[in-house]
Amino acid sequence: MARLDRDPEPELSVGLHGAATAAPGLTYRILRRCWRVAAWALRLRFEVDGLEHLPRDQAGRQVGSWIAAGLPHRTWIDPFLPWMLLPVRPRLTFFGDARTMARSPLRRWVLARLGGVIPIPAAHDPRAVPVHLAAAETVLRNGGVFCLFPETGPATPPGTIRRLGAGIGYIALRNRTPIVPIILGGTHELYLGRRIILRVLPPLDPIALAGLGGDGAEIRAPGSPEERDAVHRLLRGLADVVTGPVLQAHEDAEPPPGTRKRGARLITTAFR
Repeated sequence: MARLDRDPEPELSVGLHGAATAAPGLTYRILRRCWRVAAWALRLRFEVDGLEHLPRDQAGRQVGSWIAAGLPHRTWIDPFLPWMLLPVRPRLTFFGDARTMARSPLRRWVLARLGGVIPIPAAHDPRAVPVHLAAAETVLRNGGVFCLFPETGPATPPGTIRRLGAGIGYIALRNRTPIVPIILGGTHELYLGRRIILRVLPPLDPIALAGLGGDGAEIRAPGSPEERDAVHRLLRGLADVVTGPVLQAHEDAEPPPGTRKRGARLITTAFR
């Protein structure tokens, strides 16, 4: 008879783990290099476009305090791509699944030293929402890049996006922080020699996306109906911007008919 009293899967606690900083630490740099070695071993071929769109200061130096919105999210490799392929500084802080991050002792050991993660608990506890928002604000205020994959809901066909969750809208509007779409192509099916595309789109002003005027003063009250409506408009605007580039990246990354996809089943599901 199956046991009904299994211990729950471990999860990382809510809130920011590690310091909020734009400076990449040693563990961050080492792991970044490790992912590149793993990609080389799998003979993955990367095409990176649009780095000129990354936010910069007046001297031309890349700066933080923006949201990296990865789209679409298909397989385990997606969060590693901006980590590997975007500039090492300012560093990324990731929003991710609390169970996935804590699934093994090795993952917990690594993340304890890496920092820069904001776990999402499996139970959707409303009390965690203010903690998430405060953690994201801390990252942005300290010059880091807040990286998340904003899709939610059931899977959709390759080349399309799923419904966008409201979190990115609240974070962007409350912090008046630009959203930089990071478009991925070719990650839905991985195999030896796979071509993968990462395209950076120009930064998007959340106030403009939400159809607000000036500085968005009409939604000063957090949690108000006006803020909720603005978030919904922002999500629709973001979806409109990324839908075409997502389809284009998918089509550009697809191999010619008859291509042999060696190791596809193993590599695609390797780290679920």
